[in-house]
Amino acid sequence: MEKILISGASGYIGSQLIASLKECYDIVAIVRKGSDIEHIKDKCKLYVYENPSDFTEFLTQEQYIGVIHLATLYIKNHESSDIKAIIEANVIFGTEICDALSRIDFQGWFINVGTFWQFYKNMNDNPFNLYASSKNAFLKIIDFYANTTKIKFATIYLNDTFGPNDTRPKIWNLWAKIAQSGEHLKMGSGRQIIDLLHIDDVIAAFRVLIELLGSSFASLCRHQIFALHAKERKTLRELAGIFENISGKKLNIQWGGGSMN
Repeated sequence: MEKILISGASGYIGSQLIASLKECYDIVAIVRKGSDIEHIKDKCKLYVYENPSDFTEFLTQEQYIGVIHLATLYIKNHESSDIKAIIEANVIFGTEICDALSRIDFQGWFINVGTFWQFYKNMNDNPFNLYASSKNAFLKIIDFYANTTKIKFATIYLNDTFGPNDTRPKIWNLWAKIAQSGEHLKMGSGRQIIDLLHIDDVIAAFRVLIELLGSSFASLCRHQIFALHAKERKTLRELAGIFENISGKKLNIQWGGGSMN
């Protein structure tokens, strides 16, 4: 089978992507020391990343068709002590991967994953926080490698995602908790528009892009950006109503009682 490298594989999207792709591709997850690999160790091969030199040598041992770069560190409101970790995870790590690929004259594809936080208030070059700024910085670095190598880069921008087996501290899990306990929850106005993507749709998009990048139409995708959006966007209040209808449980939410506007 053709081989694919995936960084950030221990996260929710990465683990779900591996579960979907493992029947069609030989997947190697690039993980760091200390990564939680419990839910992926039996689904793919693992490479423990330590430094660029060893990684470059590792790349010469097998032939890969592409890389999916999901690795990221999300901190909404950073402290000074978080700066180094954010830059290392969101800029340096990806740069080291790109540089290693360039040194072996890699000519496959590289799918980068961005976030809607890079477009605060739907404006270009308007990152919401340092996390989003670091993702923007990495895009500039991709520009360099796209212009100086034969690597076929493409970027997918994701909005909020959800799906089964999601243990992240997302709103659905919070609602599920209060639906069971009956406790009250203070939230903002609830009129925020939410662009929510189901994990199956996200995986489908990756599959389509992988196929295109490996086809005779690859030039159409090279150094291009693709944004995923829900067919229909809902307000937070509308989503809460959908949750109640599906679960059959009433959510004790005090709208206008929290910090969200």
